[in-house]
Amino acid sequence: KQWYQRRVRGEGQEFRAAKGGRGGKGNSAIALSLPPGPERGKCKEREPGEEGEVRDIYLEMKIIADIGLVGLPNAGKSSILNAISHARPKVAAYPFTTMRPHVGVVHYPGHYQLTMADIPGLVEGSSLGRGLGHSFLKHIERCQSLLYVVDMACEDHPAVETISILHKELEAFNPDLVDRIVGIIANKIDLLPGPQAVIDLARAFPKLSIAPVSALHSRNISAVRTLVEPYKILNIPDDAASGNSFVS
Repeated sequence: KQWYQRRVRGEGQEFRAAKGGRGGKGNSAIALSLPPGPERGKCKEREPGEEGEVRDIYLEMKIIADIGLVGLPNAGKSSILNAISHARPKVAAYPFTTMRPHVGVVHYPGHYQLTMADIPGLVEGSSLGRGLGHSFLKHIERCQSLLYVVDMACEDHPAVETISILHKELEAFNPDLVDRIVGIIANKIDLLPGPQAVIDLARAFPKLSIAPVSALHSRNISAVRTLVEPYKILNIPDDAASGNSFVS
């Protein structure tokens, strides 16, 4: 079986997925070709149409969300989406609760909004296919911008190590994905004894903005909005953005 791939990149763009068959002719069309007379009225001939092409077509949305939440299992991605939008993905205290992306809408001042996707958790070796890695990484490819989500209270994977694992897996799968990272959500700060872990994370990755939050208690959750500016994603002119502030 032959496979063909087509990309539709813009509004109004079309392509022919399958060619339709040639239309047939009814008896009236054939009768009109006969000379006037009784034979024309008695004509019962017809010309059947031809069959068109039959194909199996698989459609895939390349972009599912403006922002994708990327993290290890149980980092709190679903809880963050719950807290910042009206989406209600399943939340539970065991790995791989999320097996498919959930998308919510995040509202900003000025009546702007962005879509945010809760991506199933990655594990070390995802780029090699471990833990349904290729399937989950493919979802990440379909987001315009990415935010790392880190469980600050995880003892098995400290925050800095977690970011290194995620960075490695993204780069191994598709180096372009690393350029889409715009910030870090430091989740579960309510379980920390103090701010030192967040300070150490900021020092380790000075080029990335950090939003320390507790998704469970909706603490400082509005800071997540400051990590992504809708004007850069939606290509809104600067003069339209000048009157709005995203600092919580």
